[in-house]
Amino acid sequence: MTTVERFLKVVAGVSRVMDRVAGFCLAGVVVMVIANVIARRLFNAPFLGVYEYVGFLTAVAVGFSLAYCAVKEGHIAVDLFFTRLPRKVRAVLTAVNGLLIFLFLFLVTWYLINYAKGIRINGQVSQTCEIPFHFFIYLVAGGFFMLSLAALGKGLESLQDVKEK
Repeated sequence: MTTVERFLKVVAGVSRVMDRVAGFCLAGVVVMVIANVIARRLFNAPFLGVYEYVGFLTAVAVGFSLAYCAVKEGHIAVDLFFTRLPRKVRAVLTAVNGLLIFLFLFLVTWYLINYAKGIRINGQVSQTCEIPFHFFIYLVAGGFFMLSLAALGKGLESLQDVKEK
């Protein structure tokens, strides 16, 4: 097993775990929304802060599910012209694309971490429940970091294919 294959295996494993956490976050969102609707209709007493909790959990769910979708190649791709290119050209373009996406997503991760750090230092909290929400931004940054590693892995895998051919 090559280093790139091991790297891809680790990224896939961590992404799978993060995707499972994302699923639990979505399940939590569903339970909270249903409970809030029932409490509002039956008892005229909605739960305080459900809107904030739903927003935080949804952000984590999206951030944590992106990498696994990329590992499974579940994103939409229009490859009408791409498939007509020679195999080696496709491999090179895929490698360059993977590396560029890695750089972009790494910058997004870095920005999110700095943003969360600023929020933490300033002591910003959510309006209703006064929850420090920098933690959720760090989690979303972790999801984007895993997505960047998935893109890097795909790029390295394609680069390895270019070397072999």
